[in-house]
Amino acid sequence: MKQNLYIFSDTNLKRKQNTLFFESVVSEDSEDDMEILTEEYLLDNKNLIPSGDKKYIPVEAVDSVFAVGTISFNSRFLYFLSQNRIPLHCFSLKGSYAGSFFPAEQTFSGSVLVKQIENYNNYEKRLYLAKQIISASVNNMLANLKYYQSRGNYLHDYIEHIEEFEAEIAGAETVGQIMGFEGQVRKIYYRCWQQIFSYPVNFFKRVKNPPDNMVNALISYGNMIIYGTILNEIYNTRIYPEIGFIHEPGDNKLSLTYDLADIFKPIIIDRVIFKLINKHILSEKQFIARNGFCRINKKAKQIYSREIEDKLFTKITVDGLYNKLSYKRIIREECLKLIKHFEGTEKYKAFRIKW
Repeated sequence: MKQNLYIFSDTNLKRKQNTLFFESVVSEDSEDDMEILTEEYLLDNKNLIPSGDKKYIPVEAVDSVFAVGTISFNSRFLYFLSQNRIPLHCFSLKGSYAGSFFPAEQTFSGSVLVKQIENYNNYEKRLYLAKQIISASVNNMLANLKYYQSRGNYLHDYIEHIEEFEAEIAGAETVGQIMGFEGQVRKIYYRCWQQIFSYPVNFFKRVKNPPDNMVNALISYGNMIIYGTILNEIYNTRIYPEIGFIHEPGDNKLSLTYDLADIFKPIIIDRVIFKLINKHILSEKQFIARNGFCRINKKAKQIYSREIEDKLFTKITVDGLYNKLSYKRIIREECLKLIKHFEGTEKYKAFRIKW
């Protein structure tokens, strides 16, 4: 089974026969707690051929590469990725998205592009899609709260308040109103986390640039992975990540990626965070806070990345389908549902989890 490969160190990337070759580089600017996330966390042991600080990984074992930090590679390496349809996503040490490399043989569809733009330019159509996406996002946040409410956490008042915003979103007349309501929902939702955590944690509001504590660091890093994962699935379909329906195309280059991420962050990233903290898998001792910026140390990143991968490949029952689907496959299906909507064959209904 193919999986994502994560690189946390200053690294040289090369092609060696039919393997991806990684060589850690030690420099004065290197972070001393960053290194390649090895196969014991992401790939089967049989897939790794170690040699000191060098790693050889068979190309057929890799779905995509996430590089956090400074990496060096040549055109031969990129051509090898292209031949094997492996995307490369690059991020800064603070988790900021730098860019992606996608294989050249990506199959775009001119007709889908035209229809996607039409759904953006037609405000009524755009409003419909924006409501679907944000309503599903709110539903998935509520599912988390109701789960913990059923286990003795008093969240009733918060849930009722958010449910009032559901009606406001349904009746919104502009995308701006929808975004405003969604912002209010998230503030209430994050306030609930103090009730969800099994012990006191320093988290009261979302802080992004840069994250200032353990929970904000986990959210930022987890969101980075979900953005890359959604980009991979968009790449494997015929839709365009640059044309979204909530986030303006002028705000960033990948607005549809951020739109779809709103649906899946609560049920993938947030649930993993709750597990890691409530089961004492991670603690504040594994985070480094300096000058208002909190980052995750090497070991915690390895654990966290492994848990996200496990969640992505977890299969659940989906309404209307006989076979269970992994969350990763559900993200792919969400892209395909959008294509059907653009083509007019099936009305788009965003994914809403039941529990």
